[in-house]
Amino acid sequence: MSTRRASSWLDFVRASVGQALGHPLYQLFGLVPDWEFGLSDYDVTRHTHLHGVLAGRRAVHLTDLHIDRYCARHDRIIEIVGDLQPDWIVITGDLINVPEGLPHLFRFLGRLRDIAPLYVTLGNHDHYSGVSVAEYAELADRHKITLLVNQSAVIPVGGGELVIVGVDDPSLHRADLRCLPPRADHRFTLLLAHAPNVLDQVEPHHAIDLIVCGHSHGGQWRVPGIPTFWLPPGCNGRIAGWHRSGVHRLYVNRGLGWSFLPFRFNCRPEIAVIEWV
Repeated sequence: MSTRRASSWLDFVRASVGQALGHPLYQLFGLVPDWEFGLSDYDVTRHTHLHGVLAGRRAVHLTDLHIDRYCARHDRIIEIVGDLQPDWIVITGDLINVPEGLPHLFRFLGRLRDIAPLYVTLGNHDHYSGVSVAEYAELADRHKITLLVNQSAVIPVGGGELVIVGVDDPSLHRADLRCLPPRADHRFTLLLAHAPNVLDQVEPHHAIDLIVCGHSHGGQWRVPGIPTFWLPPGCNGRIAGWHRSGVHRLYVNRGLGWSFLPFRFNCRPEIAVIEWV
């Protein structure tokens, strides 16, 4: 049985440094909200999975929102997601950077919830923000959004079920995989985790059909001819796309937002679609 690792002094230092460096930058760029580059054009990535019970259903996966202010590009994301007509929407953390972002975040999440049931978990920046898990949970409940922090939600579908499991941020050693249910016939288990290093924490006996995450921003700045030089701890070299460990498959979404500097280069934001056939 996997257990949650205790946070170390290194995690505490990382969180403190991230908060000390990040907050002034996010507040500074909040004064010039139109100064963004490479954040308004989106790739829609589709991947299909065989499952008789869920055939014909669809989920949209978003990650790394980093919403500290509401921008016109967020309306465009709502429009794209609505056009995709998902049965469910899942978000794998890094919702905000600073507490001032909460009203803007829940304005955005509330509009997504009007499209389809919404399942959300937390990332490292959500903890760096200083907002408590209890406050996230209270706001999510008020907006009829399912926040999963080392928890699972069972959704009956026809003669089977979709189980959506959300773990707290693996890069801060907050993920507790004991919330995973056992394998069962006609069940598809989708694991939401923020950081790709969750793939190093799952074990062969864990019954997981698909893991989705973010955290990497796809590198955020991709300079041709130069290896990706910006990856946060917890990626373990996984930048984007598909990865596998034993029987487990992981998809790393490049995400929608930015970290530290409000621009992406050669690394378009991504909206991922899971389609069951």
